[in-house]
Amino acid sequence: MKPLFKILIALAFLSIGTSCFAQAPKGELIYCSYSRTGAAGLGKDYCELIADPGQTPKVVVALDVGNRFGKPETHAEYPVGKEVVDSLSKMLADAKVYKLNGYSVEEPITGGYSFRIYQEYASGEKINAHWYGHKIKSEAISAYNMIEAFFRQWREQAQ
Repeated sequence: MKPLFKILIALAFLSIGTSCFAQAPKGELIYCSYSRTGAAGLGKDYCELIADPGQTPKVVVALDVGNRFGKPETHAEYPVGKEVVDSLSKMLADAKVYKLNGYSVEEPITGGYSFRIYQEYASGEKINAHWYGHKIKSEAISAYNMIEAFFRQWREQAQ
């Protein structure tokens, strides 16, 4: 067997093993965001929940950031209660979004959008997944859609 082939097989088993043995993060959710970035200057939309210890949690909405086609940027912040943080944390745990940590796809396509979901926990653990392409795990798309739906009410307020 050629050395390169052996390395590729080892990497495949490593990536499969990582997702199969991923453990739920410990500690409280202190940050969660999703983003969608358009190619060729279409701009970036994102929403984030910031729940730093000792601070009032807030939702931040940013739309059309860096859009080169004349759309004005939108920025808004909304203070929220701990129940909002707890609700999102439960949704993320129930959906086992942590299993997507390290998921990364960069297909050689032209145009479209890249997507990212990201979380941080008081324990220091971070969950990060991003993709750009057509052949995307259904679990990643479902997690993104769930998080996007969670933030929809604040996004609509900002628009």
